[in-house]
Amino acid sequence: MNLSITSASRYVLGLLGRYTQGTVHSIYRKTINLSFGGQLAALQAEGSPLSPISLILPLTEEGMAALPLEIGEQAVVTSDSLSVGKDCTFFFESASLQDLKLKGALPEESLVLLEDALMAVVSSGHKGSFDVLFSCLPDAEEIPFLAVAGKRLKEASQALEKSCWEAASGELCRLIGLGLGLTPGGDDFLCGVLAGLILCGGNRHPFAQALKEDIGLRLADTNEISAAFLRCALEGQFSQAVNSLSRLPDRKEISADFSAIGHSSGMDTLSGILYLLQRRKVFMH
Repeated sequence: MNLSITSASRYVLGLLGRYTQGTVHSIYRKTINLSFGGQLAALQAEGSPLSPISLILPLTEEGMAALPLEIGEQAVVTSDSLSVGKDCTFFFESASLQDLKLKGALPEESLVLLEDALMAVVSSGHKGSFDVLFSCLPDAEEIPFLAVAGKRLKEASQALEKSCWEAASGELCRLIGLGLGLTPGGDDFLCGVLAGLILCGGNRHPFAQALKEDIGLRLADTNEISAAFLRCALEGQFSQAVNSLSRLPDRKEISADFSAIGHSSGMDTLSGILYLLQRRKVFMH
């Protein structure tokens, strides 16, 4: 079977350009993950949200399920194609390439508008994960992992107020691997925090440096798929949905874009961005 990849991130093609061989890491309904040197590339069904590791195929969910691939099979990279298993070759040449590196800080007036929009979306998201902590529901912390998360976030906030950057980073990094889903909510939340640092202009702040260093040292504390997205975030690479926030989309668009990412991953990421934006004064005084 020969197919052309319809769209991809520039980041993942750069990754593939550094390797000649990999393996099939895992297979899901709409996604087949390939491993290259410890980082992942994801073959995904048409209509899937574009992430930094995405290679979108012109296949439905049923078409993806019909691909004759198994975990452990070899993937071979050439200058213009990716061959997986014995019978599947995917060509890059006609792919629409997207640069998903989040660039530059927003002005304060835009950050005010964005914070208000994110609060409205997250507080009404009802995905049952980190967004619940922003909903003011009376039973928000009766869910065990959210009780732990709420405590970590409270202690991190207190440390930030005292300018204890390493302590704040340490508390937040205790979220790694915490939560439900293929990518634990704590990891998605931290990806959001890293995106928020860029959006508010705090990416070079001592807290940001401590957080990035700590996350990098603790990637083994979560699963390989989640670690792949954290690694992307450390390099400033985020989903198309996160990048769209720079143009201040309306609440309806934000909700639709982030709700489409996993069961709760999108809202968990959005919650992390909101958490950081709510504390941006720490980085601006």
